[in-house]
Amino acid sequence: MRTILTAVIVTALAVPAAAQSVADEVRGQLQRDAREITREIQRLQQSQSQQERDRQREQRQQEQERAQQERDRQRERAQQERDRIRESQSGPQQTERIARTLKLGANGELDLANVAGDITITRGTGNDVSLEVIKTARGRTDDDAKDMLQLVQVDITERAGRVDVKTRYPDSDEMRRNGRRNINVNVVYNVTAPAGTRIRAHSISGSVIARDIKGDLSLDSVSGNVRVTNGGRIGTAKSISGNVEISETDTDGALAASTVSGNVNLRRVKARQLEIGSISGNVVLDDVDSPRIEGQSVSGEVRFAGPIQRSARYELTSHSGSVQVVVAGGAGFEVEATSFSGSVRSDLQLESTGAGGPGRRNRSLRGVFGDGSAVLDLTTFSGNIVISKR
Repeated sequence: MRTILTAVIVTALAVPAAAQSVADEVRGQLQRDAREITREIQRLQQSQSQQERDRQREQRQQEQERAQQERDRQRERAQQERDRIRESQSGPQQTERIARTLKLGANGELDLANVAGDITITRGTGNDVSLEVIKTARGRTDDDAKDMLQLVQVDITERAGRVDVKTRYPDSDEMRRNGRRNINVNVVYNVTAPAGTRIRAHSISGSVIARDIKGDLSLDSVSGNVRVTNGGRIGTAKSISGNVEISETDTDGALAASTVSGNVNLRRVKARQLEIGSISGNVVLDDVDSPRIEGQSVSGEVRFAGPIQRSARYELTSHSGSVQVVVAGGAGFEVEATSFSGSVRSDLQLESTGAGGPGRRNRSLRGVFGDGSAVLDLTTFSGNIVISKR
């Protein structure tokens, strides 16, 4: 009996020991499986990271190729323009000047359209418009240049409170009748107008400049610069392949300025709303004051420098360029900045609500500076974002 009891006790003790051994083996296998799964996850993450880096590298290469193609096109256009100017400056020259005084009134409307040549508009006194037209032709001979001058006309139409001025070149039928394939005539307009004049001015191949005009302005050029100094109400200022510059301007309305392959520069401008953009150039906003600012470029830099206005909203965006904000005092702000493949850095001490911090390089940043009354919404795809202090 004692022997049987002893055997039962030994067997009872052996069962928990065997169970513990099985449990230890199962636990060890689970740990090995977990380590293997972790290593597999890490390998997948590394593979995905490499794929993402390869994708970003390929995208940056494509962007660089597109930017290079755009630079090549700009160089080609610039060379064509230089060739055109060189051709226009060769050969005998003939000039014709036209001076007119136009009865427009203090708040009248002037609509001026040019083809080849600059338009300069400045503030005058009184209620009349002083118009100077300078036609310059270059030809094979003096007589050839004189004949071309007569083919280009300036049409002036006066109505009550409105004047239309238009450069008219000969159409294809007139060219054939005169045995010509091309015509080399440049027309320059110098306009002095009352300060409150409403002005629309357009040039295809020339710059448009307005100074000290407080009436509504709508200015554009295809291959020239557009420049406004001390303007009033600027509806639009745009160019295709030139720069747009606006300075010392205070308007109570919205202001839109844009170009395709040039830069847009605003300096000491105040407006109810600013919409500024370029395709392949830079957007620079220096000491501008507006409760709503939208600045964007596709392949250029977007830069804001100056005081931050209380309760204002700043939306600055670039696809493949950098975004820079240089703060020169003013109100505090709340910032949300994101770069998909670049870096984001703030040199200001922010109360962080997300990634980022002074001197740190991240891909996103959320935080508050000071009272946080303004909003900075900064985005770029493959460029860097930097917030610094002037």
